[in-house]
Amino acid sequence: MKTQYCIIALVLLCSITRVFGQNDTTKYQLLWEIKSKNNAHVSYLFGSMHSNDARMFNFPDTLYHGFVNAQTVVVETDVSALFETYDVRLDPYKLDIIEKLNQTDGTRTAYGSEDGRPQFLDAYFQECAYAAGKRVVMLETFEEQVAASEKVSSSATAFNSGANRYSEKMFVDAYLNGDIISLTKMLKAQLYGNPDVYDIFISKRNKVMANGLDSLMKKSNVFCVIGSGHLYGSDGVVQLLRNKGFTVRRVDPVRHETSVAKTQMQAYNSYIHKNPHYNFEVKLTGKPLESKDNGFYKALYVELGQGNTYEVHVSPGESDLEGCKTEFIVNQHYRPVEITLEDGTYAIEGIVKSKIKGYQWKRIFVKNGFTYELICYGGNKFMHSNRPQTYFDRFQVVPK
Repeated sequence: MKTQYCIIALVLLCSITRVFGQNDTTKYQLLWEIKSKNNAHVSYLFGSMHSNDARMFNFPDTLYHGFVNAQTVVVETDVSALFETYDVRLDPYKLDIIEKLNQTDGTRTAYGSEDGRPQFLDAYFQECAYAAGKRVVMLETFEEQVAASEKVSSSATAFNSGANRYSEKMFVDAYLNGDIISLTKMLKAQLYGNPDVYDIFISKRNKVMANGLDSLMKKSNVFCVIGSGHLYGSDGVVQLLRNKGFTVRRVDPVRHETSVAKTQMQAYNSYIHKNPHYNFEVKLTGKPLESKDNGFYKALYVELGQGNTYEVHVSPGESDLEGCKTEFIVNQHYRPVEITLEDGTYAIEGIVKSKIKGYQWKRIFVKNGFTYELICYGGNKFMHSNRPQTYFDRFQVVPK
């Protein structure tokens, strides 16, 4: 199954953890400046970790500058391909989450929890790039990552047994210090006895990434973010770029409370999605996937870090809203609400239950010959918050 292979890929690339140590700036090697003798382009390479913990988002000033001024943002693969692949929420989604569970308890996800940032680190940069209108290039296709995962899936048991050699705290302390040497040594130690796994999933992919960056940096200045496990060593991307003639320099992690570039990048935390054919626009935290089948339209956006999902469904024709009421949950806590939108449109909203995705907030209304269904769902905190209502209210039907 693709879900299984995808999860294996994420585990092998970086440990997901939520325990943090103190920064040691003398070892920081996550951010690199790249220059070529053949052009004036200045590019940057940043090593990430698949986590949404907010403390990982304390970036050096130069990172903001490099991102804001980059013409092209490069990532490993298109993380939006994960939107339809699997549900990142790890906790069981039962009725007691709606009725009994303490509303302050955050649901765990494959990338952290609801207590972290909406997107995990890699996805954050990709979404900011879309919001900034930058060119986004993937070094690998999602299918290529899945294929690599399939090759190493048989070694997952051996990897997991070796993972006990190092604590989560050791991995994260090394990452926050920017100590890619220790990160790589621990990763190799975990895979001791499985050299083929490291070769397939790290070394061979490093060559692909370095070749891709070589081509891209000849044409424009680039900001690239890849897993920190791909940076160090004679087969790491840093050295491979040096072998190709680039000057690659470590950047010190200087941080200030405010900077022009940081303020600019913070403005990229939202994305206005517009569809003129179906006459709507909606504000999200990133760019959704769109699909259409026999006239039925769907836009899907997932905050992979927190596990929140937002959907827009549009179908031609006017549905019977009274008949739609039967799908909403009615109990002592929740029942469908009939409302009148600002433009006078009649709508119904409340909680429904999907056999596959669990409990969801939903608003449905009819306008201009279309039936619009707005759906959103997430973990415990999301379902008990005002964020579903905020999402609904940000959706606007616009004149043709």
